[in-house]
Amino acid sequence: MTDAQFDPGGFFQFDLAHGRVRTRGGARVLVLAENVLAPLIVTAVQSGDLTAIRTLGSQLGSIVSQSLPAPANSLPPQVVISYAGSVMSLYGWGRLRLEQWGGALVLVVDGLPPLDEDNLAVAALLGGIFSTLCSAEVACVPLARSTKYIVVDPRIAETVWGWSKSGDNLATIASKLSSAEVA
Repeated sequence: MTDAQFDPGGFFQFDLAHGRVRTRGGARVLVLAENVLAPLIVTAVQSGDLTAIRTLGSQLGSIVSQSLPAPANSLPPQVVISYAGSVMSLYGWGRLRLEQWGGALVLVVDGLPPLDEDNLAVAALLGGIFSTLCSAEVACVPLARSTKYIVVDPRIAETVWGWSKSGDNLATIASKLSSAEVA
């Protein structure tokens, strides 16, 4: 099953006669330029309400789940990440890969569109995707001024965000998380 690959063929269906774009699953989508979407995201970040972006992540997670050859929890992590990355790429959210720092899982998104300064929107999107895929709530905390997001329990997300904002690097944060698990 590790040879399974996401098939992007026919993912979007364009009905120009009726002015509609749909996914192969039938969901209607809108195609927006990033310079149109970015101000909407900045407004959501400033108001502290990223619910819509997390919901979009959940929808993308459902698309990933439906595309997988088996349930996510029965597949190697790299297969799930590959499919999630393919769906993110199709929607223009960059390319996803996974790193492991000790016991910490870190998502890296290359080619991010420039949306908000702290990448909170992408963190919300990833949180929605992986909460759906894991069937459990997770938070993806952006690491300051990078394209990396550490996957954590939502109950400690604010603490981890504080560490990141205060200048702790990924190795330090992973170490703090590891020692917190021991305590």
